Amino acid sequence: MMDFDLDLRDLTDTVTKLISACDSLPEIAAQVEKEALGHAILGARRNIYDTVEPEHYQRTEDYLRGLHAKGQATLNTASVRVWNDVAYAAVVEAGQEGMSLAMLQQLAAMQTDPSQPLTLGRSGRRWQVAAPVITGAQAYARYRLVQLFTQKVQQALR
Repeated sequence: MMDFDLDLRDLTDTVTKLISACDSLPEIAAQVEKEALGHAILGARRNIYDTVEPEHYQRTEDYLRGLHAKGQATLNTASVRVWNDVAYAAVVEAGQEGMSLAMLQQLAAMQTDPSQPLTLGRSGRRWQVAAPVITGAQAYARYRLVQLFTQKVQQALR
């Protein structure tokens, strides 16, 4: 049997430092909210708006205007919600070839570089292919929340 010699003062100091890192969560959520919306805009451009020559199709940009992100933080959590409120957003996201949101989430999670918009080859001619704009932005938001909070924890424990 091993004995552990715990120094209550050191443990308290470490916990206090970790709690102080949580004080940064509102700032982190606000930053990631902006970054996630930017990611969604890039994803919409890459998956939708930049896929057709202008003379072939008139783009309304309604989908682009429907993009939103909202960051929020509580005492020990931060989250960023990314969505599109146009009526056809779910059809654009999942496509008409049977991609489930779970499949898109898995693809987004497997991306080697989450900062890049996820694209599956949607184009003006292949408009039925999924355009995982929201899913990609959500995966990016998760990645950045973890990245930024980890940095704050590392700084606090120095």
